[in-house]
Amino acid sequence: MRVGVICEGHTDRAVIVNVLKGIKSLDSSDIIAIRPIADYDETDLANIPKDQFSTWSEVKRECEEREKIRNFLNIEGQENVVVHFDSCESDDFGVGKPTKDDNYATNLRASVVAKMDEWLQGEFVDEIIHAVAVEEIEAWVLTIYEKKDSSNSASPKEKLQRVLGQKDITYNHDYNGFLKISKAFTKLKNFKKEKYRSYNDSLNEFCTEVEEKIKIS
Repeated sequence: MRVGVICEGHTDRAVIVNVLKGIKSLDSSDIIAIRPIADYDETDLANIPKDQFSTWSEVKRECEEREKIRNFLNIEGQENVVVHFDSCESDDFGVGKPTKDDNYATNLRASVVAKMDEWLQGEFVDEIIHAVAVEEIEAWVLTIYEKKDSSNSASPKEKLQRVLGQKDITYNHDYNGFLKISKAFTKLKNFKKEKYRSYNDSLNEFCTEVEEKIKIS
């Protein structure tokens, strides 16, 4: 059983990999990077092949064209693709922000999911798993260190840096660095309802999709 991942960057993929390991006990070799496929990001665009980086617009294009998704799912034993977006960029792809109330994260995630499904044009409904982080995937990682609700955090990236600095936790802002700071996600016990997923609505809804859609025989 292999799961593909399309996301905006390598740090995002690291967090998603750890969640998949924790909830479904997948090995690293079971989780395949579809985009980006190498350890680069948008800051290196001038020097690397196009398939080796990603941005939100590249993820959108993958949803619209679906060639890589189709090729991945056409191989036996490859039955799901995780597609990631940070909702902080939703205005850029035509999804306005809802009222910032208790349902903000749930409503914004639902709108982004609907937009993603629109780009997919009804294909792969059962195979796609929506990893929509509100506002940024750093908000998911914050649940490990703050153990309180991070669903409506306005600047989770900056807040995570501050929180880790206060705890004297050092890390590189790259794939391995984010594997390190999100390692707690690799433990299934940390995904019980009263644990990390209960502190972030968009993380909880991603976990629910993973549980429902990834079938391991």
